[in-house]
Amino acid sequence: MKVQEVLINGKKRYLLIDGDNKPVVPVLSFLKYLDNIGKAENTLKSYCHYLKFYFQFLDEKEIGYKEVNLDLLAEYISWLRNPCQSTKVVQLQQTKARRSERTVNTMITCVQSFYDYLMRIEDYEKDLSEKTKKQVAGNHRSFKPFLHHVSKGKYFDKNILKIREPRREILTLTNNQVQSVHDACSNIRDALLIRVLYEGGLRIGEALSLWIEDFDIGSTSIQVRESKSVSGKGRRVYVSGDTMNVFQDYLIEYHDADTNYVFINLSGPNKGNPLNYQAAFDVIKRIRKKTQIDITPHMLRHTYATELHEQGVEVSIIQKLLGHAQVQTTIQTYVHPTDETIRKEWQKAHKNMKDDKLK
Repeated sequence: MKVQEVLINGKKRYLLIDGDNKPVVPVLSFLKYLDNIGKAENTLKSYCHYLKFYFQFLDEKEIGYKEVNLDLLAEYISWLRNPCQSTKVVQLQQTKARRSERTVNTMITCVQSFYDYLMRIEDYEKDLSEKTKKQVAGNHRSFKPFLHHVSKGKYFDKNILKIREPRREILTLTNNQVQSVHDACSNIRDALLIRVLYEGGLRIGEALSLWIEDFDIGSTSIQVRESKSVSGKGRRVYVSGDTMNVFQDYLIEYHDADTNYVFINLSGPNKGNPLNYQAAFDVIKRIRKKTQIDITPHMLRHTYATELHEQGVEVSIIQKLLGHAQVQTTIQTYVHPTDETIRKEWQKAHKNMKDDKLK
């Protein structure tokens, strides 16, 4: 099984190819359906890769995709978590799982969506949706929503295949670390990329998709051309005048390629071609090695959101700048008080309490 990238009307699309070098027709149909309802390119790519793993598992089990049942999906979860990724290898000692709980849940959701789609077309009759859900009382939710007192006695569907995810520790960078990362850039293109990710809060895919005309020097703003979410596409973010100066210097000194893409390869056989994900992550890897800071592109986005919040920017504004459809996503995932802020707030409160006692 392999994923093959194709260009259709100038857009990247993805095919799952089997061992006989033929497209897997049900997956092709499913991805076409997702494309028609407006799913983002990154979603199509991810789903194609997730289904590749599922069909590899089915091949190993020598089972057709129509023979699925609850036990098989439970075994697939174990296969995904197995470090050897094999149904034939049993771990005698406890070892670290191959994939995180979050990743496994995402991959299982993709498979369930695939079967939900098949259920709605003529050649498939099994309804896995009902078999993989159970009714749970509202008071057993992991969080209490608004008007909890009204909904707590009611029942809702819970996915029984979903495994419990540990609470993730979200990491941000200090000002000194951000400066160190910037100083470690080996050329002006890399420095511009770091500045755009940090000052604009862009996802790495959004940054790599930028065209030269997306930069508005007069307003020191950038319009996001492509995004993984509908709400993120077309939004406008703002950067410093210094970053716009770096952008102009970069165009004058380095960008002599016949392409509208801002970030391009500066050397090698692909010189002048748009920078791809792997090349961008190689940049981050070099910076990580130089600084010994365990940085990822998304950490810059988290840092951006946290700094805006600490400067008193309303969460609804941060939501728009990040391109989130729901403000809850911004609050729960991206706004994190730093240890320094927590310490300062505690000291302030402690001082006020001491002052009150002395009066």
